[in-house]
Amino acid sequence: MSVEDEKNETCTPSAEEDEVGVCELEQEDAGSLMEKLEGARSEAAQYKDEAARAKADFYNYRTRVERDRARDRMLAAENVVVELLPVLDNLERALGAEADKESAMYKGVSMVQKQFFGVMQNLGLKVIEANGAFDPSLHEAIMTTDVENDERDGAIAEVLGVGYMLGDKVLRAARVKVGRKILKTDDK
Repeated sequence: MSVEDEKNETCTPSAEEDEVGVCELEQEDAGSLMEKLEGARSEAAQYKDEAARAKADFYNYRTRVERDRARDRMLAAENVVVELLPVLDNLERALGAEADKESAMYKGVSMVQKQFFGVMQNLGLKVIEANGAFDPSLHEAIMTTDVENDERDGAIAEVLGVGYMLGDKVLRAARVKVGRKILKTDDK
């Protein structure tokens, strides 16, 4: 049986069908179905695009919320650490004031200071290194001292006060004494 025969066979009205032939109905239905199929495809593409946009928006929202939470935690930690830095300084002063390093008082204050500093480190506190070259973003030059060596010119000669950072932010710059090269004049 050929394709034409199949077409003719399906296009012949049966006794149960009304006066309109099957072929005419199938052609109308096929055109209508094709239009509906194209409409459904474009609607599906539109929904797919909207879903992708909603997914991207949600991802951006989640990223922004996580970033804001991290920033808020850092700000809260910063506020606490800034308020507690004077306490840490006073513990350091108490250790410096005690002459007998073997006394029970010195050992007790030392243990409290270490524990307190450990808690502060857990909050993100770091000591600013104050050895080597002077860095104005990390160090505050309180004094200068004369040096004869070229290598010590502009270098930190002595730490006068400890500096602290929280993450990448300087909470308190290290207070330092900076070396300054002595300019020798020829006395003849």
